[in-house]
Amino acid sequence: MFSKITHTFLLLLLITNLSACGNKTAEGDSNEKTISDSFLKLIASGKTEDAWNSTSAEFKSYMGKAQFQSTVGANPFLKKEVTFGKAEKDEKTKVLTYCSYKESKSNKTVVVIVGPDSDALRVQGMKIE
Repeated sequence: MFSKITHTFLLLLLITNLSACGNKTAEGDSNEKTISDSFLKLIASGKTEDAWNSTSAEFKSYMGKAQFQSTVGANPFLKKEVTFGKAEKDEKTKVLTYCSYKESKSNKTVVVIVGPDSDALRVQGMKIE
């Protein structure tokens, strides 16, 4: 039969997996959220060049650095604290994750789109609503 140590280990493993599943459902994939959080923190701290450099090749091809800096400048709420709302997988591809954040005073929303790049997950796009 199982030893007490083996039994305890299996129980701990089961509890850990169940709690991880619960967290993933509530907030989406934590890797995508972490990437979008870091991206927005760079913008808020005035490091727009670093934020742009951290994006995917696809992002850079449709939004050049000057256009990105102009977009950030035209939306001063991005320099304020934004609150994470939700992370949702793209219904069609199941590859991209849309991470939504809201700024309380302006009631504006920024959606950071995260997905795979050639070597890692990166910001693929950004929408302001």
